[in-house]
Amino acid sequence: MKQENHTEEAEVNTEIDTIQRQEVKKIIEALLFSTDEPLPFRKLRTIVSEYLELDSKQLKELIDEYQQELRDQKRAYKLEEIAQGYILRTYPQYHSYVSLLHPSKNKDKLSQAALEVLAIIAYRHPITRAQVEAIRGVDCSSMIHTLLERELVTAEGKLEVPGRPTLYGVTKKFLLHFGLKDAKDLQDKESISEKT
Repeated sequence: MKQENHTEEAEVNTEIDTIQRQEVKKIIEALLFSTDEPLPFRKLRTIVSEYLELDSKQLKELIDEYQQELRDQKRAYKLEEIAQGYILRTYPQYHSYVSLLHPSKNKDKLSQAALEVLAIIAYRHPITRAQVEAIRGVDCSSMIHTLLERELVTAEGKLEVPGRPTLYGVTKKFLLHFGLKDAKDLQDKESISEKT
């Protein structure tokens, strides 16, 4: 008799566990829907811990489960880990519809020259303006200024040589725009041109 109660209790605990897992995934989804920039893992864990104490591995498992559920359900959006955080993004085939909702985001495209400078900085960062110009063979100061204004590149410090030229690298906004988790994810040169 005691053994039967113990088995029932174990089943109830499993049931609660399943309910908690589903609830945490709903919390994750709610948080991701309420932000328009990548939500860092640490922030996500802090907020979820208000409901249920989870270690990093458990939370990562739940995030992966949620990501898989979105794929299995063939939703119009997916969960991506980019720019050191998580964000929900629509699939590319819905871009034409979404762009009608947000037309101002598509107004200011970068020129081919600015894209070339951006690609050089992305692949060679940290890099100085003179080094970028040596690769391109022309003055790049106006393109770098444009990229700085658009917050796609940033000054990362100074090179320890006479004149101490500024070193440039890519920003979190660049990673977000091109759907990259980290600048190290830049492996093939087609990744930028495919997403512009």
